[in-house]
Amino acid sequence: MDYLPELLAALPALDAGAEPPGPWRLRRAGLLDLSPTGECVIEDPLGGSAYAPGVGPGPHPVYLVVDEDVERPEVLAALLHFGATAPVEVDDTGDPVSTDSGLLLLHGLPPAGVPALVDRALAALRRETPTEHWSRADHLAGHLSADRPPVDGEPGDFAEGHLLLPDAASGGPALALLVDLDGFRLAPVRDAAGAVTALLVHR
Repeated sequence: MDYLPELLAALPALDAGAEPPGPWRLRRAGLLDLSPTGECVIEDPLGGSAYAPGVGPGPHPVYLVVDEDVERPEVLAALLHFGATAPVEVDDTGDPVSTDSGLLLLHGLPPAGVPALVDRALAALRRETPTEHWSRADHLAGHLSADRPPVDGEPGDFAEGHLLLPDAASGGPALALLVDLDGFRLAPVRDAAGAVTALLVHR
């Protein structure tokens, strides 16, 4: 997690609208309104364990680390800051999060709301140019039924490897991330007094 100190140090600049230079793209994705439940479900929507920590309704700011690949971007980490104090230290321990499909969600959706996000991710991946030996679209489609109807998606979806639907009015709340297939970890992030003030999912 070489990027983590840079991300934590950059939070005030990101809140001010800056995009600090560096080997990784640091971004403030926006606010995630998890009302009324205050739970944030963290999962690969197509398999694996799901976590649903209580973080309060928010809205909460979400920050991202995106890799340098502009043609096929992947998110390396997402920080959900729900506390009133600044996050300064990530716990060394963490829980494994499956990312076998290449799609990771942080959301407060009912189960019926998840397929639409998967469809938009697949539509975005089908617009990108695959490498000679690899297609992220084909990989994601391989987790779906063959008779699933195609969806056009929206222009600009997942332009930097993510899609934020901040609240119920926008079709969320959800943050969808295009990620590495080899799994992520979910770890608490503490403030200077040792209290948990944020959650980090990271490669």
